[in-house]
Amino acid sequence: MLSLQVVLDDTLLHQRQQEWAHWAADPETNPLRHERLLEHEFTLQNDHCVYSLDSRFSDGLPHSGIIVTRRPCATVFDLTPAEASATHALLAEVRAHLDATVSPDGYTIGWNVFPAGGQHVPHVHLHVIPRWNADTAAGVGLRWFLKHVARSQEAAP
Repeated sequence: MLSLQVVLDDTLLHQRQQEWAHWAADPETNPLRHERLLEHEFTLQNDHCVYSLDSRFSDGLPHSGIIVTRRPCATVFDLTPAEASATHALLAEVRAHLDATVSPDGYTIGWNVFPAGGQHVPHVHLHVIPRWNADTAAGVGLRWFLKHVARSQEAAP
């Protein structure tokens, strides 16, 4: 059994805000520019988006990657209809590739929006995280931690 304890204060939010400001002030060095992602170990692409898988940046989540737009835009709310459609089409290609190569039992897919939502680079990126039944966190979805924290706060005296 794995036990997890997380200390939540404004440290992480402050860090995300600083990172956001840094990349917003110097967009040419943004690590999520699609040109930089095409240099990584595996990519798929279409006219509007690029998927990149680079194990150096998977943060302990094997075979995870991101889909970014070619056009710089900050969040999912800034996507044009064509970009949204292209993102969805590329996501289907990514799934087919991952199903064929690493056979996950499930997926966690998500966007973080603005620093308060966990986004630290102001360029829209969709996380694609394959999951397996044998994962320590199998069954834990995107909202699990948020709901756990909310319940813990309600129970606190």
